[in-house]
Amino acid sequence: MKLNITYRHLASTPSIEERITEKVAHFVKYFNESVEINWVCSIDNGLHRSEVNVHAGQQYFHAKAEEDNLYKTIDRVLAKLERQIRKKNKIHTQNKSQLEDLAMSIQ
Repeated sequence: MKLNITYRHLASTPSIEERITEKVAHFVKYFNESVEINWVCSIDNGLHRSEVNVHAGQQYFHAKAEEDNLYKTIDRVLAKLERQIRKKNKIHTQNKSQLEDLAMSIQ
């Protein structure tokens, strides 16, 4: 897993990096191949923003959130990403089982 954290108009702190690294670590279980995660934390007009791009093989996921607290944006973005990943995996599993059923009916 490769994690890049970028800060815009915001100072980097070990607690933010630690929290992001800790939360992102459990996404590895969803992917077989290497994962690249680009995370951007910023402040615009008093709002904290988090934006995440995840590249895993041919799969691509994107999520962003705005809140008055940076830690809330981290949690919200991770919830959005997990929803997207689970939905994609569910669709992939359903398609795979349908193809297996079709192959069995042809034989």
